[in-house]
Order: sequence, then structure tokens, then C-alpha cells
Amino acid sequence: MTVPLARIVVPPPCPGLDMAAGYGWAQSSAVRAGDYVFASGVVAIDPASGERLNGTVTSEAHRAFQNLKLVLESAGSSLERLVQVRAMIYDRIEYDALNRVYRQYVPVGPPARTVWSVQIIDAFKVQLDAIALV
Repeated sequence: MTVPLARIVVPPPCPGLDMAAGYGWAQSSAVRAGDYVFASGVVAIDPASGERLNGTVTSEAHRAFQNLKLVLESAGSSLERLVQVRAMIYDRIEYDALNRVYRQYVPVGPPARTVWSVQIIDAFKVQLDAIALV
């Protein structure tokens, strides 16, 4: 007999990180399923107010990783437990700028990763989603 895995929607750790309430995005900040947490659509916004912090790829990547850290920790995980990161940047010419920031947040044993160059909603330059162990 198999036991069904629980699917738990993790509440946003800060009011500003509630993208559904603040921006009308149809997403949860994170969903926990079994031993994993799936974080979605993390961008450079102020976690307290939800204010957009549009800037350079470097500044947005720092804020996105700081917000990802908040989301993962609220779900019982951490940046050290990342198993996959999908990063979106607005222009592939910014790949090295993203990598410089990325190495500061995941310096050892980096997770599997994909980077896409895409047009990101609301003129953001960086967006992350991730999977981590709980």
C-alpha cells in the first residue's frame, strides 16, 4: 500500500513576498511536497512592503537570492539544501553578472541549474525558482 505525499502550501514569510496578493500572480511562494520544497517566481521586491526594486542584474540578483533564502527558511529548508535552481535573466549578456552573485549565495557544491534569457514580467531583470530538500 502506498501512502500519498502531502502537498502543503507554504505561506509567504513576509507580506511583501505574497505575489498572489500584491501582484495578482497565480502562484504560491512555495509548496512543500514530501522531502522537497518548490519555490516559485522569486524577484527583487522589498519583502516587507512588496515594492519593486528594479535595478541592475547584480542588485536584483542579490535581492532575489535574499528573498529566496527567506522563502526556503520559512518552509524548513535553506540555500545550502538547494538541489535545482532555474534562473531567468533579461539578457544573456548579463550571464557573468548573474554568476558573480550566484557564487556568493551557493559557493560550495552548487545545485543543478539552468539559466534562460527571457522577457520577465514587470521589467524585472532576474527571476529565480528553485527546488530544495527540507
